[in-house]
Amino acid sequence: MNLGKNFNLFLIDGEVTGRIKCTLSNWTGLAYKIPRFYLEKSKERQDLKQSGVYLLIDKNENGEDEVYIGQATTRKNGEGVLFRVLEHLKDNKYFSEVVILTTQNNSFGPTEISYLENRFTNIALETGRYKVRNGNEPNIGNVTEEKESELEEFIEYSKMVLGVLGYKVFIPFLTSKEKIIVEDIIKAKFYLSRKSKKSQKLIQASCIRTNEGFVVLKDSMIEEIDSEAIPLAIKELRTKCKANKEIFNGKLTKKLLFNSPSYAAAFVLGMQTNGRVDWRDENGMTLKELENLES
Repeated sequence: MNLGKNFNLFLIDGEVTGRIKCTLSNWTGLAYKIPRFYLEKSKERQDLKQSGVYLLIDKNENGEDEVYIGQATTRKNGEGVLFRVLEHLKDNKYFSEVVILTTQNNSFGPTEISYLENRFTNIALETGRYKVRNGNEPNIGNVTEEKESELEEFIEYSKMVLGVLGYKVFIPFLTSKEKIIVEDIIKAKFYLSRKSKKSQKLIQASCIRTNEGFVVLKDSMIEEIDSEAIPLAIKELRTKCKANKEIFNGKLTKKLLFNSPSYAAAFVLGMQTNGRVDWRDENGMTLKELENLES
């Protein structure tokens, strides 16, 4: 059973589109969400002169969420993580928002933030929700096992804080709880099998229902020929996935999340379709039939 969490969100500028300071009960960490426009106004905040980790967030030219993860220690001139973020304003690559993670007691040194930068970067890559702009893997540093345990706890809290602020960059498509559900209750997993009239291939795919929607799983077969009747957004997504080799040799090479079963099925089949009927559990019961039983 998961216990509830008490988050405190402080609207520094009195508006939801401004700066947000986030704290969590029994956590010494501190998070700031700062729009680009407000960075200069944040210079006098003392906790942003500390060491910390930052995320530069925006969408790329393809409309995909993108993140750059960096870190900074307190410098001899007294400047810290915010000063490093301000230096990025000169970069050619634009970003619209920043999330800064630091502590309420200024307890991070160079070793700690190097470890956090490395772990956050690798978690973002593994999760696959955002395009990660870091060119090289950051140095993980050398921490004791006691310090590693402490920092991993900081990371777990940070994942929740980022999620509350609206960024699921560190949240996997399938949480540990949902993976357990899939293992123990097979009906959480659904299958699609249909002979394609376009390619004459038997298209077989699988997906998992989560609290966010429907995750089509890696290695699912994908009909590569588009029908004339296909949602435009799905057609564009399929085209992009082919260009990025996320659809390769008729198979999906990564997990993809959809907010409805019909969009998930349309992506697989390349056509407009009713996903509530297409997706079936291992006993052949359709998603629609299962939902009727659950209601």
